[in-house]
Amino acid sequence: MSNICSNCYNGCVETISDQCVRYTGVDVPVLGIQTGDSLSYVEQALITFLTSTLDGNGIVLTIDPQVICQIVNKNLVACEGLDLPNVVTAIIKAVCELDTRLTTLEGRFNTLEGPYTIGCLTGVTSTSGTHAILQAVITKLCAVEVTLNALALNVSTNYVKLSDLNSLIAAYIASAGTSTKFFNRMVPYAVVEYYGSLTGKFDGTGAGIAGTDWEKIYLCNGNNGTPDKRGRVPVGATTGMGGGAFNPAVDPGVAGNPAYALLGTAGSNTVTLSATEIPAHSHSATATVSDPGHLHTIAYAHGQADQNEPGAYGDLMDMNGTKSSSTSTNTAVTGVSVAVSVGSTGGGLAHNNYQPGLGCYYIMYIP
Repeated sequence: MSNICSNCYNGCVETISDQCVRYTGVDVPVLGIQTGDSLSYVEQALITFLTSTLDGNGIVLTIDPQVICQIVNKNLVACEGLDLPNVVTAIIKAVCELDTRLTTLEGRFNTLEGPYTIGCLTGVTSTSGTHAILQAVITKLCAVEVTLNALALNVSTNYVKLSDLNSLIAAYIASAGTSTKFFNRMVPYAVVEYYGSLTGKFDGTGAGIAGTDWEKIYLCNGNNGTPDKRGRVPVGATTGMGGGAFNPAVDPGVAGNPAYALLGTAGSNTVTLSATEIPAHSHSATATVSDPGHLHTIAYAHGQADQNEPGAYGDLMDMNGTKSSSTSTNTAVTGVSVAVSVGSTGGGLAHNNYQPGLGCYYIMYIP
């Protein structure tokens, strides 16, 4: 504050501070003070603010509404701002409410009570209190610890870091050496083609000889629990496989398509066609005509008729000049015969029904 009168005691009508002394500092919006306010106004503003801070009503907090939890927010007086008394009162009420909700007459937390799934815990039920359940867990863990100690198990000697697992496996494989047993590299019960020699590898039943690299390997000849793959090719089973609708080409519900169960068989190396399976066709026929020839007899008048006797003719003669009483031709059969023959063909034999193949041995690993 400063004296802005040119001469406060020489020329001023009234020599009181409210008239001659004005505030020249920065504006203070929170107090309502601006540069140029009278000294009395500034003093009153300060007094009013200080008075309000004594009971907290003048202290208004700036709080993001999103950080005020529901239990505090519902205890705030809606018609009042976030002044200190309103906020503190809401917090006190929220704490008291939480204390009431969390504490029962027995001093336990209701929100932590069962029912529990006790699993391997003993001495408690699913409705036991939190304290009893927690104690049962502690007891069980202590028993497990005793067991682990008895077995000399601990994290440092029996567990490894996941990041070290690959290198440890590689080191173990390198130290163990490579096994020559073929079954170590085969999937159990999977059939594999084999084109090598059988000598010294399998016994008379088709089982791999024990003590050799071929032990537990079996020829798929129907012995030793193997499928009989001799002379057969594999085909996918149509039963027990699940999946969607069949393609019509393999649908067992379509006439002519077989249904394959596991180890089921179908098909033949040869096929004999029935009459209905033979394609429509025609045959050439040969006709033979035999005609021995024949004669006809015709009677005719010999000579001319007498002109004086109308209707009179000479004697009737046949074709050989012999006198005949017939006036018509003689009847005769032709003697013609026709023979038709159709050539036959075909022997009714079966035809081959197999695709080109390559022989191999099928082997299987059975644990």
